[in-house]
Amino acid sequence: MRTEEVLQRLPHKLKQMIGSAGLLQNTAGCSKALVFHLPELKAYLKTAPFRDVEPLAYEAEVLHWLQGKLPVPAVLYFEHHGDYEYLLMSEVEGEDCSRELYRQDPEGMVRKLAEGLKLIHSVGIVDCTLDQGVEVKLKKARSNLERGLIRVADREPRYQGTPLPELYAQLLAKKPTEHDLVFTHGDYCLPNIILTDGQLSGFIDLGRAGVCDRYVDLALAIRSLEHNGYASPELVHLFFEVYGLSDIDQAKMEFYTLLDEFL
Repeated sequence: MRTEEVLQRLPHKLKQMIGSAGLLQNTAGCSKALVFHLPELKAYLKTAPFRDVEPLAYEAEVLHWLQGKLPVPAVLYFEHHGDYEYLLMSEVEGEDCSRELYRQDPEGMVRKLAEGLKLIHSVGIVDCTLDQGVEVKLKKARSNLERGLIRVADREPRYQGTPLPELYAQLLAKKPTEHDLVFTHGDYCLPNIILTDGQLSGFIDLGRAGVCDRYVDLALAIRSLEHNGYASPELVHLFFEVYGLSDIDQAKMEFYTLLDEFL
């Protein structure tokens, strides 16, 4: 959808809030929503057709719950209007970890990545109703498979050539029987962690955040390091060392990496 079409569909109140501020489409990352930067308002706008799987309303709920707990965007406006949802959020200023400038100090970036994940996993979950456990994720995966919503072009090279139904059967066979539940980001990859002058500034794209096994974040963090050219054994070891984990459950790492193929 073009920017002009988005502007035509905006709810009246949101139009008033945006005013004459320019919308610059942000194509970085893998969000299924359209994302626009509003530099004059220091804000971001997400808009997407309403979905019963991963609606923007859920991300708005996550952001509200995390206020005062983690450095995340504030919800400035949310509405389900017609067939679309609109989420306006404050900007987390800084540069995401995938930027070229962090290649000058890969060890420093990996340390901040691990420290950020420790911070997220330290959030108390006693009163958290944001369930992103394995059964919730498998339900989403099955729905995406049945609806034909999984793009073959986005699949990991290691899974190319294997039919999706067969991959899904492998996924079910690998399902863990024990779960180490913490608050998780759900999509912990380099573009979603923001640094300012090398220090943690905040986290973005929290549409899959909630209570789940910590390995959902660990698996995707390592995969993201691999995708961005930080896959050396030394950097992977440094990540786990700073995070504070020495006995790595490789079966869970493999399960959550495969699970993400369907999400």
